[in-house]
Amino acid sequence: MKASGATPNHESLNKLGSAAFPFANHPIVAQLIDGRTYLRIPLDKTEQLYGFGLNFQTVHQRGKILELHVDHYGGKDNGRTHAPTPFYISSNGYGVFINSARYLKVWTGTGMRKDSKNFPTPKDRNSDKTWSSRNNGDEVEILVPAAGIEFYVFGGPKPLDAIKRYNLFNGGGYLPPRWGLGFTQRVMTRSTADDVEKEVNSFKEKGYPLDFVGLEPGWQSKAYPGTFSWDRNRFSEPASFVKSMLAKGIRLNLWINPYVSPDAPFYKDIRPLTGSHTVWLGAVPDFTIPKAQNLFFGQLKKDQVDIGISGYKIDEVDGYDHYLWPDVATFPSGINAEQMRQTYGLLMQRYSAEMFKNSNKRTFGLVRASNGGGTSFPYVIYNDYYNHEDFITALINSGFAGVLWTPEVRASKTGEEWLRRFQSNVFFANGDD
Repeated sequence: MKASGATPNHESLNKLGSAAFPFANHPIVAQLIDGRTYLRIPLDKTEQLYGFGLNFQTVHQRGKILELHVDHYGGKDNGRTHAPTPFYISSNGYGVFINSARYLKVWTGTGMRKDSKNFPTPKDRNSDKTWSSRNNGDEVEILVPAAGIEFYVFGGPKPLDAIKRYNLFNGGGYLPPRWGLGFTQRVMTRSTADDVEKEVNSFKEKGYPLDFVGLEPGWQSKAYPGTFSWDRNRFSEPASFVKSMLAKGIRLNLWINPYVSPDAPFYKDIRPLTGSHTVWLGAVPDFTIPKAQNLFFGQLKKDQVDIGISGYKIDEVDGYDHYLWPDVATFPSGINAEQMRQTYGLLMQRYSAEMFKNSNKRTFGLVRASNGGGTSFPYVIYNDYYNHEDFITALINSGFAGVLWTPEVRASKTGEEWLRRFQSNVFFANGDD
């Protein structure tokens, strides 16, 4: 929550009224062992659990073992996902939020302690066909690799009430501008201003609606790592180009990832404010340092937002391990690599959203990673995962995680390095809407 800067919407929370504390008769246990915090939260025999982030294949989470770790989703609901929000909801009508930027290990009723008051009678596997290798444990057990933990319990009385309280505790949902809920087309990486103009005209000629166009990495003079400056061969007059698009009612969205090329105009100034390791040989800004924020987002504001760019697609702030910084990396602020990994998507959302707000402009964009506290940001999570049968599950779980999510649909063109993309923005009202 500190990384996201989230603050509770007290007015709307008060409208929900009070709720009974769900663990009045069943104590929560916390222990500090070997510098790590062990948290045990009671679990009834029949209650079901939901949440624990943006999962794609499962809705029911009881009986799972998860490591909540920001990452590219790899096809398994094991906790490594784009928004591993440490928040879960019970069918008994309460929610629990662990306010930690660590890789949390979670056992959702899989273990049975020998001193449990609900210890079952052991069964003989040789003769009893009802024997099972799985326990129906009576606790959610959470291991936090830190010497202390802050957590919150949200009352009901229904599961939806607990979700409302969590979302409002994190500021409440964001109401997008109308164009942000409209039709989107992304163009090829090496598209020029003329190519974009032709694409927009083609939509108009065919009678197709179009609200905003996304420019992929080629809008920059260099990308992977990026310069965050226009490629003047493809876009010779960026201000005039953006103005002409706005005159046609077309907003522009720019692809970025935050890794700074040595050819970026602010590289020398920001280099001392970056981590020990690089991503694609680009410097990794420490966005917990105000000067680093000002240098990076100051470039975006001056070069793009001030001429009318309406939003960003923030890529590669999620994973994989082999291209993001390792857990042994260090950052000048002293924030460790694990915490930076868990919150980097939040930091990018927070300070880019503030940039638009300070300019008195609305925005709505795309991002690859979020976490607890990200409810009120004007961003939708997207990802490269194309098992369409899992999309409905992801939409359900995005509601449990307090984030927005959209599928990405691609159509390839032979010989092109990048693929044409269409983004359908899916909006869920969070909070009290």
